[in-house]
Amino acid sequence: MSKSVFVVCISLLVVLTPTLHAKMVSYPNGDRHCAMAQGQVISACLQLVNGLQHADCCYAINDVNRQAETQAARIWLCKCFQEVVKLSQFTKLIGMPEKCDIPNAVPFDPKTDCASIKV
Repeated sequence: MSKSVFVVCISLLVVLTPTLHAKMVSYPNGDRHCAMAQGQVISACLQLVNGLQHADCCYAINDVNRQAETQAARIWLCKCFQEVVKLSQFTKLIGMPEKCDIPNAVPFDPKTDCASIKV
């Protein structure tokens, strides 16, 4: 997939998610919900490079973590973000939950043992 098509797809997910009132982490192992969670965080955090506030990125990360209310949802969120941070353009997301000082946040780190994540 070309980079511009990817950016358009992510942008559409970010715009449509609030409209659809979708709970992004409500269905563990749901690829569609993983893409929406990734899209929300990626769009906010990649824009950070373009001069947007650090708070936009932290708000998006806090939002997807807040919606992961069960252990299964938190494990799923961990696995979801492990996939995206393996891509070179998204490695800057590694450690962002900690940098944002979000209590009990699911880490965005490919080295994390997702099965050990608790509520």
